[in-house]
Amino acid sequence: MEEAKVVLALHDQKINALERELAAMREVQAEIRKMNEALVTLATELKHTNEHLRHNENKLDALESAPRARAQSITTAVIASLITGLVTACISILLA
Repeated sequence: MEEAKVVLALHDQKINALERELAAMREVQAEIRKMNEALVTLATELKHTNEHLRHNENKLDALESAPRARAQSITTAVIASLITGLVTACISILLA
């Protein structure tokens, strides 16, 4: 009978220890859930930030290419004017 009480006491101790571990694991599980929710929120925000960054990069590319396009059109206009002037001068020399 005495051995049964000792065995029961040991079982009670083990059960209590397991219950404490289970409670600690539940706390850890709750923290993991909170971290997962925070990670999902962070990932969503990161996705939106990347979209805004891509949009701003496209705008920057457009702004950077505008002066280049203007310079090319000015260069084309100057060359066309010079050629027109030369052709006009040649024609006037030939007619004179």
